[in-house]
Amino acid sequence: MIVGATAIAQRSQDFASRFMKEHSSDTTIQCVTVSPKMMEQLANSPDESRNATLRQAIGKLKSARIVTAAESYFDDAEELLKQNAARFTSGKSYTRGQQHGAFYERKNRKGKTVELILLHADNRQGRLTIINLTGNLDEDFINSLLHSFNWQETITGAPTVN
Repeated sequence: MIVGATAIAQRSQDFASRFMKEHSSDTTIQCVTVSPKMMEQLANSPDESRNATLRQAIGKLKSARIVTAAESYFDDAEELLKQNAARFTSGKSYTRGQQHGAFYERKNRKGKTVELILLHADNRQGRLTIINLTGNLDEDFINSLLHSFNWQETITGAPTVN
């Protein structure tokens, strides 16, 4: 019974948690979790149109984690995603000058996107940023995310979300 509970807990672990566990000995890698309360505070901006958009987006999120590390960890992160190919699908990548990255998704059994991972490497700064979002991540949410980062024109393999 304990083994079964452990297996269920591991399945529900998001990518950022897995990455941090795999690299737990490196104290230069940092992970910040944005709590639902913090997200609510972000939505309380004086700009009403921005406020409505943020509230809608926040309502779809379950968690948001941001991992920062040396750019050299980009290949490790991609390898971990590829080792879990049954769980994560890729196909979206971008290059913009000295920056590059890739998007990965995890879908539930109904085909809905429940986890979105963005790997973003900046060669000039030598930094890797992993943005790991979980929740009800529909096509509108993902497209607004891409729009907010101005990545539409640089992405190859356009996102497809059910």
